[in-house]
Amino acid sequence: MKKKEKIVLTMLCTFVFILVTLATSTKEANSGAAPASSKKVIVVLATEPDTLDMPVSKMEPVSGPVAENISERLIGVSPAGQYVPVLSTSWKVSPDGKEIEFALRKGVKFHSGDPFTAKDVEFSHNRSLKVSASYQRASRLLDTLEILDDYRIKFKFKRPDAQFIPNRGPVIVSKSYYDRVGEERYLKQPSGTGPYQFARWEPGQYIEMKVNENYWGSVPSVREARFVFVKEDMTRVSMLKAGEVDMIADCPFPLVKDIEGAGFKTLKIPAHPCTSVQFHTYNPKVPWFDKRVRQAIAYAIDGDAIVKNFFYGIPGRYAALAPWELGYDPELKPYPYDPEKAKKLLAEAGYPKGFDIPLYYFVGRVSGQKETTEAVALYLNAIGIRCKVEGIEAVKFLEKIREWHKSQDTLFVGVTTVPIAHYPEPTQALETGYYSESAISLYRNPEFDKAMEAARATLDESKRAGLIRKAVSILHEDVAMVPIWANITVFGMKKNVDFKPPMRGPSYPLVLVKDIKITD
Repeated sequence: MKKKEKIVLTMLCTFVFILVTLATSTKEANSGAAPASSKKVIVVLATEPDTLDMPVSKMEPVSGPVAENISERLIGVSPAGQYVPVLSTSWKVSPDGKEIEFALRKGVKFHSGDPFTAKDVEFSHNRSLKVSASYQRASRLLDTLEILDDYRIKFKFKRPDAQFIPNRGPVIVSKSYYDRVGEERYLKQPSGTGPYQFARWEPGQYIEMKVNENYWGSVPSVREARFVFVKEDMTRVSMLKAGEVDMIADCPFPLVKDIEGAGFKTLKIPAHPCTSVQFHTYNPKVPWFDKRVRQAIAYAIDGDAIVKNFFYGIPGRYAALAPWELGYDPELKPYPYDPEKAKKLLAEAGYPKGFDIPLYYFVGRVSGQKETTEAVALYLNAIGIRCKVEGIEAVKFLEKIREWHKSQDTLFVGVTTVPIAHYPEPTQALETGYYSESAISLYRNPEFDKAMEAARATLDESKRAGLIRKAVSILHEDVAMVPIWANITVFGMKKNVDFKPPMRGPSYPLVLVKDIKITD
């Protein structure tokens, strides 16, 4: 064979080898269902966490849905809404309700490789008491935490606490890892015990996590997850319809039927927040310090029309609590729409020609806030209350509310997400939103505080229900807020995505990737 022919033959063989290799690779890649190790899910949320270290977060309902994939608590919530052991294996409450002893799960390791023991619970509890306003409030009735041994701890209370189990204990942090790396590094590279571990964060864009191969429970089939953050409602919907993502949260209510008509599945979950008109009630220099003015505002707003016409009847509408919640009072109804009565009350209070007010609303917390606020402004304008509408980013808004809570002279009326319905334990919502010592309460009423204290310290549910009804009736009669609608979080997802979050878990829907299943 001539030299030239040999070169051509060699080149042909090489080319055939490359083609065969490529064909084999393609066949393997496309044959049957993709292996579990290749599964990745992309979820779009409306708001980006401020941190994945939940005790430090100023927006736990925003950070929690993502962060709880990485970090765990002593107690979890089942899809049916029952409280179940997570980093504990069991707990028992003393007869007088003042002690709760936990048996801790053995053989658990943090993502850093450090073993989980009682010292981590103690460290997490003490750290949360220092840095977390919500945990401080949640632990208000706690006296001490006692380590019995490496895998047993006991919480001792000044009084029984109906909120402790629903709060699910502190978010557990590795003491050893934290001591090694310090606060700054921990905030950038959190280490939990959850089924997923932190991988990457591109601020303003997405957070990625990968499966924890050493998870103490069943290792999930979804191996990687990316949480993408998109504020604009229409953009989230467009991304789903274009097939760019697997699931979106906070589907705007007017587009739910459109999403379903396009062949996507939806899932509706009752969740915090409740959208209400909130007042700063202890500044005597403002018109709404007078209860008659707050009543006028309540009568001026047609909440039923807002829910029906703007949001297609999807959100709940209650005077306070939802019918399935402990302490629900069927006799308590929202203030009816009566603009003439509203005008009369304004005149009686000395404002026949109305007045000017700022009207703030949350930006980025949940869909529908701007539309609701604009509708409220129109209703109030009809009775002579002229509104200057202003939106504030959710994290900044909460910072301002904490400042306003401390001030006697605050000038504030807003359409906000102050809690009331759809919390795991109603006293949590009532205390967070309206108890005078709560860092985000803009309401002060000793009678309500007294009822609230009694309800929280009562473990008997029938007795606690009566106390909750009393506390809620005080808020309603005093017009501490004007509830407009109670949120229903709507998830939209591809047909091959199955998602079953706890239907009555924390106040925010948990987007636990381990609960997501993808079929081909």
